[in-house]
Amino acid sequence: MANDIQAAAAESFTWNSSDAAASLQALVKYVETQAQESVAWYWKNKRSKSFFSQWIVFLAVALTSGAAIVPIVGQIWHYDLLKNSLWASLLVGLAAAMLALDKAFGFSSGWTRYVMTATNIRKALEEFRMDWAALIAKAGANPSPDQIEALIARAKEFRIAVEGLVLQETKDWVTEFQNNVAQLEKDVTAQLAALKAQNEKAAQARDAVSRPGSIQLTVPNADKADNAAIRIKLEDAASAIADEAVTGSKSWVRLSLTPGHYRLTVSASIGGKPSSTTAAVIVKPDEVSQPQIALPL
Repeated sequence: MANDIQAAAAESFTWNSSDAAASLQALVKYVETQAQESVAWYWKNKRSKSFFSQWIVFLAVALTSGAAIVPIVGQIWHYDLLKNSLWASLLVGLAAAMLALDKAFGFSSGWTRYVMTATNIRKALEEFRMDWAALIAKAGANPSPDQIEALIARAKEFRIAVEGLVLQETKDWVTEFQNNVAQLEKDVTAQLAALKAQNEKAAQARDAVSRPGSIQLTVPNADKADNAAIRIKLEDAASAIADEAVTGSKSWVRLSLTPGHYRLTVSASIGGKPSSTTAAVIVKPDEVSQPQIALPL
């Protein structure tokens, strides 16, 4: 691909035995050009990574700061909407998502790798130029076969060193990418498991709430009522559920009630005078509430 570091064509450098000086000049031009192209590639491609990295970090900082500022603004200006703690949670969550995005796509780490690799290649290039100049000065106008061999060896060492730096950067990218994918899969699996557990818990809670309960009321002094007759009235928040007369019994039962809060009123006539009392009763799923309510004497 055009955006990748390309290898030089086979005809980029050839050795001419009859003109060693020109061949050496072509050799040094070849290895320097390849190194300079690698440096240029890294400096060029680090721009997009630095752009996204800087903006992501900026937005993450802004969102995190906003999470702390928004509730304060709500308090100062009496904006009830901003006082809601969910706004702070939302902003912090967005900041975390931005940082996760940066890590997943390697913008910041890639920017660092590119800068370090380009700098190391440039350093190796300057060292090579100095060494080459020293070897050329020692060889003179007519280098001997041993001196030519030393020059070629130094060019080879430099070229391989440059490719080694590129290879190391690529290996670092592959390792980081694989680790990020593995971590992402781990996080997604954990979140799915947590979501599944949460849904199961919610389903169990809904199922539990939907199961009815019962009331078994005891009126210990019901026999004190005239003719041992009492009246039981059961109400929820919306309406009356039961209004029944009980004679000759101290207990009253109501089955299959929706779990919740209820109001029980017990009334009777004692010695020709009305008597009544009211109590709150909580009905729980799959349980029998057993209140005891005595009539006022």
